[in-house]
Amino acid sequence: MKKIIVKAAALSLLLLSFSYESCAEEIKVIPAGRAVGIQIYTDGLLVIGTSEINGCNVAKEADIRVNDRITAVNGISDITSEEFAKTVNEHPDGVSLEITRDNRSFTVNAVPALSEDSVYRLGLWVRDSCAGVGTVTYYDEETNSFAALGHAINDVDTGDILSLKSGALVECDIVSVDKSKRGAPGEINASFGGEKLGEITINSPSGLFGKSAAGAFSDMGSALPVAAREQVNAGDAYILSDIFGNSTEKYSIKINKITNDLNKSLVIEVTDDRLLEGTGGIVQGMSGSPIIQNGYLVGAVTHVFVNNPSKGYGTLAENMIDTQRKKTAL
Repeated sequence: MKKIIVKAAALSLLLLSFSYESCAEEIKVIPAGRAVGIQIYTDGLLVIGTSEINGCNVAKEADIRVNDRITAVNGISDITSEEFAKTVNEHPDGVSLEITRDNRSFTVNAVPALSEDSVYRLGLWVRDSCAGVGTVTYYDEETNSFAALGHAINDVDTGDILSLKSGALVECDIVSVDKSKRGAPGEINASFGGEKLGEITINSPSGLFGKSAAGAFSDMGSALPVAAREQVNAGDAYILSDIFGNSTEKYSIKINKITNDLNKSLVIEVTDDRLLEGTGGIVQGMSGSPIIQNGYLVGAVTHVFVNNPSKGYGTLAENMIDTQRKKTAL
């Protein structure tokens, strides 16, 4: 299979917490720290921009806006961006578009304009997929499920969480790492197109969740209990990451603060000289790296401080577990 070189997207990317009592069952999962390729296909075509065609503003006339999702064209759903452009060009008298906006659906008729290159267009910029690199946080043997990133995948243009139709984790090979510098976060560069490791079924503010392929993460090590918020302390901890592509290793960090911000529950600082030398601290693509303290999985790396990449944020593991279980139960 042809490999595609991609750069880690920021993938970036309401959390619910459960009480300490709910952790009494001592939930155990296997911390992963494995970098993977992430492929997301949107539920419909996401409108990310509009433009005029030969002075005609078709989008405005048809009331089509940025962040709208086009779920069907002339009654045909599951259409790609290429198929969309082809259908529009073949129907100069107009196309019927089913649109979802703010949880309501409606239909508009849009008449394309002839562009300077003699193609009929609507002046819509649409997206049907995205790809990047992220890190798997944990694997749950009981449910054969995984969690990754610790935050949602957002559209890079609109900033909104991508509405998920389908998605997959795939094996990746790390090609290089661009180091983070003050004002310029670095990123993992990787090639992927290998074996499918899992199916993504949930894209939420607390991470990606889904079902693992058979045996995909069974060799990641021993399960650890998930810490409740009350069990997390400011102080030494470590993360798991295979950022250099050789093997998953431990890297020392400090938890500087536990906050009330559910999306950025932990303020962390990289203290490991190897990681600081090799990456400058936290880079894009490390999102999801598990944070371990006192024998507990306490959280996952989620963000980097742009002006001080040795520091960043993490989310609590209990948030990820709770969100996964609630959404899976729906």
